[in-house]
Amino acid sequence: MADDRLVISYESRHFADVDWSLKADRWKAHFYENGADRKAGGAEITRVVPGVTPNPRAALEVDPGLLDRIPRVIFTEDGDLVPALAELRPPLLLLLESVHVTDEWRGKGVGMSLAVAALRRLAVPGTVAVCYPAPIHDHGPDEPCSYESADPEIRRPDEEAVAKLRRAWEQHGFSHLDQGVYTMAFA
Repeated sequence: MADDRLVISYESRHFADVDWSLKADRWKAHFYENGADRKAGGAEITRVVPGVTPNPRAALEVDPGLLDRIPRVIFTEDGDLVPALAELRPPLLLLLESVHVTDEWRGKGVGMSLAVAALRRLAVPGTVAVCYPAPIHDHGPDEPCSYESADPEIRRPDEEAVAKLRRAWEQHGFSHLDQGVYTMAFA
């Protein structure tokens, strides 16, 4: 991918009288082809400032977005960081909710590279980025995948996708924290 071929733009909405115990601080990174108005994809990133957001775990239970298991893995029930993260003393956490690219760019590593670039741009020294590498589906969490097999001998395509995604995130500098959640500290 040529460095000047794709552009990232950012969008953030802040509430004037925000109650951080009820709202997540979400940013959207939009990926565009340089010189064209065609969107190539995007990412959603939730920012958490330790010590400022009263109880991030509680706030993200009220307003979870697509974060799935990340809040319960990185925060205690009281909203403190789990010991493995607390020892890093991060000034900022960037929780990667989702990454998607258009079909034209899918399978080329573009989405992941752009998501990491977007995280780097939003980071300050010491920031910890957090992700849960797994495919995202359009159906609800309680609805079965249309390609699930009743045969236990057949591996679900998601299992293979998760393994590939985890290896790819590791190549970008992320490491496993717990329960499939990966982290990377920015210098």
